Amino acid sequence: MTRSFTLRTALLASVLSVFLLHTAHAASQSGNGHAVSFSAEQVAHGAQIYAGACAMCHGADLEGGHDVPDLSTYFTARWANTPIDQLAGYISRAMPLMAPGTLPPQDTAALVAFLLHQNGVVSATDAPLPMEEARLAKLRFPAPSASSAAATKP
Repeated sequence: MTRSFTLRTALLASVLSVFLLHTAHAASQSGNGHAVSFSAEQVAHGAQIYAGACAMCHGADLEGGHDVPDLSTYFTARWANTPIDQLAGYISRAMPLMAPGTLPPQDTAALVAFLLHQNGVVSATDAPLPMEEARLAKLRFPAPSASSAAATKP
């Protein structure tokens, strides 16, 4: 790796951290929103998208890497209580890193459903996670419960 690439990656990680902290803080000051629902088909499709577009940076098991945040403990702490439209919007605009803005709305919704599922969120129904920003704005990324947070600690 070149030094320039490493510096750019570190800068991107810093900017991402500030963005995530800001959105998590802003969301914590409002209500809880509606129960989150996503379909098993979305989760399966999201798993395929993750494997093809995300795992190379975020790891096969969402563990992250040296310059890339994990998409489990760190991720859920940063996005807890945030309206899901903000997460979907961020993914839509900025991911995947090497081709930002290339995921169609149905793939973004599937990827969000996969991330919710992988982080222990149980769908309220088998209804698909909506793709529309206005509907996603009514849903919040659930905060991890104390028992699930304790279960993920080594």
